[in-house]
Amino acid sequence: MNRTDLQMIYPDAEHHSYPSTDQAYLSVPDSDGYLWITKNSLSEKEIALFTFFTVEASPFELNEEHLWYQILFHQKQIEEKGRFRIIQIMLQTSKNFLVDAWKEHIEGIFSNTVDFFFLTPQLAILVEKHAKHSLNKDELEGIFLTLDDDFETVSRVFVGGFHDSSEALAVLFEEEQAIFKEEGKQIKRKTVFGIADVALHYFTKDALAKSSLTRSMKNAWRIDDEMREIIQALWTNQGNLSSTAKELFMHRNTLQYRLEKFQENTGMQLKNTDDLILCYLLLNH
Repeated sequence: MNRTDLQMIYPDAEHHSYPSTDQAYLSVPDSDGYLWITKNSLSEKEIALFTFFTVEASPFELNEEHLWYQILFHQKQIEEKGRFRIIQIMLQTSKNFLVDAWKEHIEGIFSNTVDFFFLTPQLAILVEKHAKHSLNKDELEGIFLTLDDDFETVSRVFVGGFHDSSEALAVLFEEEQAIFKEEGKQIKRKTVFGIADVALHYFTKDALAKSSLTRSMKNAWRIDDEMREIIQALWTNQGNLSSTAKELFMHRNTLQYRLEKFQENTGMQLKNTDDLILCYLLLNH
């Protein structure tokens, strides 16, 4: 029985990417997360049956004592005034991962941290209050690449926007979680990214998927792997030919020749920003 079947039977069940720490819920794992089902909606027999499949939260996940866990997942009121951002850190670690030393380094880097905890052994949440010298994405990219080298980890980091404490931060964070989960698969060349890096793709992908016109263009152009890599690199380098050629280990004249051939076949001039945007979106929806 899959998640859709269960949600039809238990319409109040909630889907999350991590198991619940609340004893009032059972966490039933599926292919991309956990379905939270309230125990009071189940009979004793159903609870006994689901117990074979449910997952208990690990010690990493026992975060009920964290104020911002309560704010983000239980809608607790924020008393502290200011602007805050949530940084989500997904980690691939080795068996000998020194989690306490890693956390100590993180807390030393983010001097304005107001809370920091793990949702799962792979996903950490850091809440930071806005300050004059808050680190930007480029600075964080270098920091996390260094940490990955030092701790033999592979990090993928989503830097949320700064939001005022008067806003519905739990709702905003839920959408940032969804963006991280969805767009983290698309970002290949960056360890650290934010909504500006993926907004164009994230907010247009549904419309593109439904478009017969874009589907026709994509089929007609038959973009091969080499051209796909060129378009991706051009996009990453904001259309700069020299930087793109360097990244691809390709002579600039060779790159120019490939672009001219592509223009002959498709009419798309990739040195033109609008044409590049269209081709990038066609490849990534």
